Amino acid sequence: MTDEQFTKSHVITLMITSLIGVGFGTGWWFAAVAALPAGGTVLTVLGVVIAIGLAGWVVRFGRFGGHLPPGGGRADSPFGKTYGIAVLLMVVGIFAGSRLLTLLELPQAVPAWVLFVVGVHFAPFAKMFGSNRYLVLAALLCGVAALAVVLGVVGVEWAWRLVPGFGGAAVLWGTVVAGLRDGQQLAAQQAVR
Repeated sequence: MTDEQFTKSHVITLMITSLIGVGFGTGWWFAAVAALPAGGTVLTVLGVVIAIGLAGWVVRFGRFGGHLPPGGGRADSPFGKTYGIAVLLMVVGIFAGSRLLTLLELPQAVPAWVLFVVGVHFAPFAKMFGSNRYLVLAALLCGVAALAVVLGVVGVEWAWRLVPGFGGAAVLWGTVVAGLRDGQQLAAQQAVR
């Protein structure tokens, strides 16, 4: 979002990417809750509340940005060929690596692998979306995956599932919050112009 003018196109892009972050963050959260031996009711409710709250914020942000000028349209959308290739490579990497880990009798490492590949796939988005926040997101997700592996290898069995799950959710949801806060600030500045 390096354009001098913040537009409805930016709002739409931020809404789409935020909803993706909310959705996948929620998936990671509930993957961790499902791995708990017992007592996940409070965490289930917390996850639902966070997901609904963030989704509501995305909708409210869309309404807030409704007064902005239109912007470039589909031709300027970052969701093009490079985006599709990055997602395709991520999916292939997830399935190939997961299969290999299973064949090597290391299925416990699959969640960390998946989170690592998801993290790597965000790196090219920095250029596509004009925001270094995607590099930070990539580094944090890969770091959480590495932490899960280190803890798992030293014998902390719960880390294989809980660290990627809760850590991945926290990173994704935190990125959504940071993006929406910045988006609101840019939209408010545009309104003043």
